[in-house]
This record gives sequence, C-alpha cells and structure tokens, in this order.
Amino acid sequence: MSQASQQGYEEIDLIELVIKIYKFFKRRYKLMLITVMIAVLLGWIASSLLILPRYFSSMIISSRSLSASEVSGLISTLDELVKDYNVKEFTKLTKIPEKDFGTIVAIKAMPNRDFQKYVEKDVRKDSTVAISIDLTNNAQWEIIQNGIVYYLENIPYVQKRTKIYREGQEKLLQQVQKEIKNIDSLKKIIEASPNAKNTIILSNSGGIYNEAFKLHETEKNIKENIALSNDIHVIKDFAHLQQPKKASVKETILIFGGVGFILGFLLALILELNRIIRKRENKI
Repeated sequence: MSQASQQGYEEIDLIELVIKIYKFFKRRYKLMLITVMIAVLLGWIASSLLILPRYFSSMIISSRSLSASEVSGLISTLDELVKDYNVKEFTKLTKIPEKDFGTIVAIKAMPNRDFQKYVEKDVRKDSTVAISIDLTNNAQWEIIQNGIVYYLENIPYVQKRTKIYREGQEKLLQQVQKEIKNIDSLKKIIEASPNAKNTIILSNSGGIYNEAFKLHETEKNIKENIALSNDIHVIKDFAHLQQPKKASVKETILIFGGVGFILGFLLALILELNRIIRKRENKI
C-alpha cells in the first residue's frame, strides 16, 4: 500500500470516528442531560438542607508533665473515637454528654510552634500545644474544651505527676513558713533588746529583714504554684466563631454536576455497547 493511500485510509477512519462520536452523543444526550440535572438537584438539596455547617476553632494549652508530641498522641485517640463513632468510650474519657458528641467532626493537635506557621502567632514559644476542632454546633465550645482538659488531666501518669508536684510544693511551703516563723521570733528578740537602737545592732539586723522579705516572696510564689498545680493550663480558649465554614451552593452544584455527567456518560456508553452487541447478534 502506498503512503498516499495509507494516509487517505487514516483520514477516512478519523472522519468515521468523529461521525460515530457525534451519533453517539446525538442518541444519548438526553440521558446524560437528565443525569446531570438530577445530580445538580441533589447537589442543591445537599448543600441547602443536608450538609451541616462546620465551625472551626483552636485552643492552646501547656502541660507540665506531657510533651507536645504526647499530647498530640492522646488527642489522636479522641479523634479515632469520633471517627469510629464510639460514643460510650468518648464520653467515659471526657465526660462530654452524648448529645454533644454528635456535634464533633474532628479533633487534631500539633505543637504550637508548627501551628503558628499556618494560623497565628503566640507569644509563648515553648512546648505548648494547639488543639483544633471542627463542630457542627457553635454553642458547644466551652463544653468541648472542658471535656478535653478533663481527659488530659485524668491520664493516670498526669495525675501521679500532679500529686507529686503538689506534695513537693506543700512540703517546701512548710519549710519556708517555718523559716519565716524563726526569723519573726528573732526579729522580736532584737526589737525587744535594750540595745535595739544601737547602730551596730541595726546594721547587723538589716540582713535578717532582707531575708524575711525574700522568704515572704518565696512563700507567695509557692502558694501560687499550689493554686495552679493542675497540669493542664489553657493559654488560649476556643473562639466562638459565628460564620461557619461550608462549601458554597455553587461549588456543591458544580461538583455534583460533574459527577452526574461522568455517570451519565458511563451509563450511555454501556447502553450503546449493549445496542451494538445486540445488533451483531441479530446479524448472526
């Protein structure tokens, strides 16, 4: 076969292919159009009625006993319970009511130094942790936050470390208060002495008064440590966002319409193949 005749044969095949594709769409365009219209309608219904709005927020916490990676691992356990819809275990660990469990979409955690790159900057740059959450109810932030803090604080390891820390601070407070009592007694003796106004005695007693001041400051700091002896501290609360994050109706319709077109095309292709097969079988 010459090159010219081969080229002509290929051109004829190409033309026939275009004609067949045209006939295919001409025969099946109604089916594909109906499929797209149904998909668009379903997309509108889903976006308007079925797909719940999602609210996103984050809180930043610090832990005395747990590292950022350990907190992230513990939070991933909660996220797995949400995905598995394990209401019983989730409410047992967090004390979050079952009615509020259904509003949680996802819970994530990451070291705050990573979180700063994407969302916001925080003045603290130590091992703080950012915990983010998706909810479908904008009124449940405080309940969820308290539940997460309760869960982390009641990890047996954390409870043990918290108890040891508190007991250590209480013992230290007793020692400091004992030293303060001794110094106060010494001050009274000095003040009651007949030679209390002596310049040398006043000069020597100055160190005692300075030491008493330092001990009172130490006492104050220890009392603050005891008052804040809980292991988990919330640095930034969940924000009560008013605007939900939700796919627009236009985006949803486009996605559903595209899926509908693909399904319609595949269905039309299957019907066309069945038509060709039946036609050939009748000839045989």
